[in-house]
Amino acid sequence: MVNVPGQAVDRDGPLYRFDERERMIPVDPQRLAARLAKAEPVDFAGFRQTGIEAMLLGRYDQALDLLDRALELVDTEERRITVWINLGDVYRYQGDAATAETLYRRAVEHARVAAPDVLSYAVQHLGKALAEQDQLTEAHALLREALDLRTAEGDAELIESTRVALERLPALPIPLPPTVATLLGDAPTWSAEHEGRSGGVAFVNETYWVKRGPKAAAEHERLNWLRDRGIRLPAVVAFDGDVLVLADAGAASLAARTGPGAGTVMGELLRGLHSIPVAECPFDGRLDVVLTQARRQVVEGLVDLDDFEEENRDLTPGDVLAQLLSERPAQEDLVVAHGDFTPPNVLEGAILLDVGALGVADRYRDLALAVRDLRDDFGEGEVTAFFAAYGLTEPDHRRLEYYRLLDELF
Repeated sequence: MVNVPGQAVDRDGPLYRFDERERMIPVDPQRLAARLAKAEPVDFAGFRQTGIEAMLLGRYDQALDLLDRALELVDTEERRITVWINLGDVYRYQGDAATAETLYRRAVEHARVAAPDVLSYAVQHLGKALAEQDQLTEAHALLREALDLRTAEGDAELIESTRVALERLPALPIPLPPTVATLLGDAPTWSAEHEGRSGGVAFVNETYWVKRGPKAAAEHERLNWLRDRGIRLPAVVAFDGDVLVLADAGAASLAARTGPGAGTVMGELLRGLHSIPVAECPFDGRLDVVLTQARRQVVEGLVDLDDFEEENRDLTPGDVLAQLLSERPAQEDLVVAHGDFTPPNVLEGAILLDVGALGVADRYRDLALAVRDLRDDFGEGEVTAFFAAYGLTEPDHRRLEYYRLLDELF
């Protein structure tokens, strides 16, 4: 939250205070919940205020929905930056440190150029977020900058809040949960440099793969569900809090292959996954859900334009979303889908990785990404082998293109 005019205060006094980690917590949760239940926001200030209050109660999805609406109603750069900071808080509080950092850094960058009045807020929030991730050198520099800015402005309350954050800096890093800390030892070695895997994972002690946050929790839940359904998966060594530790399978991903066969392995594996009865799957990846997520990506500016395919480089994220909505298939051919079925997410031996997006969805969500990457990385022959192994002789090319376009927003 940004402590600016319009902060979370009602006639009974402040709605929040700061805890020992310098995070906001509600002063009176019941009063705040009652206030939120009565809220009927209609303008920027109302949506932003209500979004902040939902965040204080830990209702993160509701908070994001409300703050996204506020973001759509901004009329000044200063307001835009404050909502980015608020959104960063929501992601940070729910454990998504990477997205929070992206939003805070954007807020700092824009405030330096266009909104110096809110620069100290942006800098302080980024500093505290980095401190939580144990990036103490940069965190200290940012908090010192915030203190200098606030000293020049002369606001005693803001100066004190930054001074306290600096004082508490060594205690701000979020520790590993006890089970994980004991497993990794007193001086674990962390590496983010690794072959073929997605981001958000570290290789620790050259033995374990460690993930943290809501995506790690989602993956753990899905791994447990998949475990006895005939799909080979990495072994879960530990899960504590929001930290997932996986054993290294000792195999390279299919993305590292130099010879043929990737298409056949992926086709056989996907056929097995898609044969699991949909009625057994509790996870929802249908278009209603995914297009809502895509819209959030667009509104919050989280789409990576540099990752767009060549034929889409002239499109904006908004253009892509509009096209997806107008060309949405009338029906979905539902299966238990992986959600990001690409060669880097399959190890030799047909071991499936990164199942955090798994859920009931159109089979073409998986087919489209597999075909795209196999064609780009290995050539048309592997695409043919993939379809043969999967058992599909006449793929629907319009659906392949639709779900390939959908992936641009993730």
